[in-house]
Amino acid sequence: MRQVHRAGEKLFFDYAGPIIALTDGGRTHIFVASLGASSHTNACAALRETT
Repeated sequence: MRQVHRAGEKLFFDYAGPIIALTDGGRTHIFVASLGASSHTNACAALRETT
């Protein structure tokens, strides 16, 4: 489904996929955000989903 977005109008975000295991034994969540018009995507690791 194609949607039309004006630049800077909408930002879509969510936590993606399963929890990832770290090399130090910890675990992290992956946060993903995308701008609707440009399809620019940003992802970062977060220790908790409450951040």
